[in-house]
Amino acid sequence: MQHYWFFNRIYLGQLVSWSSILISTLLLVPSAQAASSIEVAKIAKSVTVNIESSESPGSGVIIQKSNNTYTIITAAHVLRNPKSAFTIVTPDGNTHKLTNIKATPGTDLAIAKFQSTTSYPVAKMGDSAQSPEGATVYVAGFPMATQAISASIYNFTEGKVTANANRPLAEGYSLVYSNNTLPGMSGGPVFNDAGELIAIHGRGDTQESSQASEINQNVRIKTGFNLGITTATFFKLASNLGFNFSDQVVIAARSTEPKADDFFLQGVDLFRRGKWSGTIELMDKAIKKDRNYLRAYLARGAANFMQNRVAAAMDDANQALKIFPNYAVAHASRCFFLNEFGNHGQALGHCNRAIELAPKLAISYSIRGAVKLSLSDVSGAEGDLLRSIELDPKSYFAYSNLSAVYGKRQIPQVAIRYAREALSLNPNSAAVRVQYAAALVGEKQYNMAIAEVNRAISTNPRISNAYRVRSLAYAGLGNTAQAQRDGDFAKTTAFSSPQGAIEDLSFLSQ
Repeated sequence: MQHYWFFNRIYLGQLVSWSSILISTLLLVPSAQAASSIEVAKIAKSVTVNIESSESPGSGVIIQKSNNTYTIITAAHVLRNPKSAFTIVTPDGNTHKLTNIKATPGTDLAIAKFQSTTSYPVAKMGDSAQSPEGATVYVAGFPMATQAISASIYNFTEGKVTANANRPLAEGYSLVYSNNTLPGMSGGPVFNDAGELIAIHGRGDTQESSQASEINQNVRIKTGFNLGITTATFFKLASNLGFNFSDQVVIAARSTEPKADDFFLQGVDLFRRGKWSGTIELMDKAIKKDRNYLRAYLARGAANFMQNRVAAAMDDANQALKIFPNYAVAHASRCFFLNEFGNHGQALGHCNRAIELAPKLAISYSIRGAVKLSLSDVSGAEGDLLRSIELDPKSYFAYSNLSAVYGKRQIPQVAIRYAREALSLNPNSAAVRVQYAAALVGEKQYNMAIAEVNRAISTNPRISNAYRVRSLAYAGLGNTAQAQRDGDFAKTTAFSSPQGAIEDLSFLSQ
């Protein structure tokens, strides 16, 4: 049985044209000294609030005080129904009613007010433009309660900026970062390493499924990237919200000239929609702006791979390694490409190097598990995949490959269990659904397998293994004619060489 290694899913939203919008205001603050993570954590905890409602609980941050009136800012989707009764819990544990809720059309930002005679700290605004790719950022908020955690508990995570675009994407998002976040943290603050507020967290590393899952009704889907709306965008829209900074800050113009990050984020969105030629064009532009933009090379390589341009994909991975020989993600990417094209031994060497450089990079263990499975080292594959899950419990692709491991061991019940776990993490993955169907074939549940393959094909008809699995299911039912048709079709569908597919570019967030 062939197996697949899949990159996890990214959500960036659909792009909108911001060419007519000038992000003309940005708070200028004196150059601040970096604080320790403990100091930033204290600042964050003193200004972050928990927003409670029956509809969409979330987080927010206190940004202004006027007498006994405080103003908070959050994501608009947290306060999507202004007629609902929203309350907040301040850091001292007291509850307050939210009033004067105002949202911005087309941008996922909202402000609200509450009254209190207690003196609460106010977040210090920072310059989001001073946090480029690689800068340390912190996200604070209150994740939703789960079966494991019965109450919402304050959470504070550290990460790095992945991209900081001049021109926001849909709903105003332009800052991307790698922090681990959970549903319920939407609307919470994003701080720089000086403890200054530079963005509002809006879309997280995991989001609730947009469609119900028959496997897990409380599903969390890993998206890989986190998206925030920067202070630059907020200052531009502040007057529309009735918010006045005139007595507090100095405002200055900010350039809207597109930079490498802008082209990169737009290219990622096109990749998500299967427009690989467009992705390549935009990554070309990103690289033209910045010849050392490592993620752009790897993103372009992934798009070339999806078009079966083997040499171009390998060249992009090689170029990234030429620029930075110790870039673990580039070694992991090259390992993936080599394995898919049958160079398993050489692939293993690059995976080993990736793990040597970054021992906690979950993605490398997932790919190496796939390589070992190709080399029939089933026990070694299982060990690597379990390690990947230990490092990243939301690695649905690792669970999917564990299903393939137990398929090879001819233990279909366990193969089905792992495939269902992968689907519970991402029910939208056509590739995982094909693996689930393969596990069902092993259990001789042929009709159910055919139904799952049909669902996968309706999402992505280019997965050649889908037709191979359906061929086996039809053969099991005695329908030799249909089995032959699917078997023949699999040979001419999708890729002529690769055994796998890259579903998205979220591996670049690591």
